[in-house]
Amino acid sequence: MAKNLILRITLLLCLSLASTGFCDENQLFSPDYLRRAWSDFKEMPTKPLHFSRNQWFLTGGILTATFGSFAIDGSIRDYFRDNRNSFSNRLSDYFTHFGDYKYQLPLHLSAWLVGNLFDYSPLKKSAADGAEASLFAAGIITPLIVRISGRALPENNEPALKFRPFVPDRCCFPSGHTTEAFAVATVLDVNFRETFGYWHSPFLYGIAAATGASRIYDHKHFLSDVILGAGIGWSIGYWLAKKPRNQTQISFIPTPLSPTPGLFWTVKF
Repeated sequence: MAKNLILRITLLLCLSLASTGFCDENQLFSPDYLRRAWSDFKEMPTKPLHFSRNQWFLTGGILTATFGSFAIDGSIRDYFRDNRNSFSNRLSDYFTHFGDYKYQLPLHLSAWLVGNLFDYSPLKKSAADGAEASLFAAGIITPLIVRISGRALPENNEPALKFRPFVPDRCCFPSGHTTEAFAVATVLDVNFRETFGYWHSPFLYGIAAATGASRIYDHKHFLSDVILGAGIGWSIGYWLAKKPRNQTQISFIPTPLSPTPGLFWTVKF
């Protein structure tokens, strides 16, 4: 009975907050946010066609680091298999959850609720950007590459460079937890720079990096999986967080007094 009451109250609160987000692309559950997400989704496949030179250099760096780490993937797996202790086990258990969608979803919803209750724009935008980045990076791009690559987890003790594309239950390359962690960390970092500068950046990216390290330590991913996952998460998070939002402008222009006085209104996107 109590659970049902709490759920109903939460639902009513969400609906009432959503209703205040008319014409706000950063308001979760609003029609404007859904239109924004659909527009970003359609833009995403063609985004590389419009990369700048620096963006291509950055992409090349991520891919070089990913493929270059193939040479040491097996050695790192063997090292962590032979060097474990209770303290490292506890740290890994703690940080790995930051990349789990089951923990990220409540984080986005909490940021959205608090941002609305206190009318704090950076928190509302972080929730909106974070939910979208998680969906695109960790829900679409990374699973697609995982399916295509067909790499087994390190715990299976297969050769590190053994890939069998489109074979079920081979879900290693790249790391989904790391993608999720870096996507959310990047969104938070970009949206809070105006308030805190860069003081929070080492903390956020430190947690994301620790998430990736925990996946290597737990034999769930190779180093190359983590590097590519971090690159995907950071790229999508940065792209979405830096996009200008709520750019729609409505203008009213008075008409001459004759022959018929009145107002024209224009909408600029």
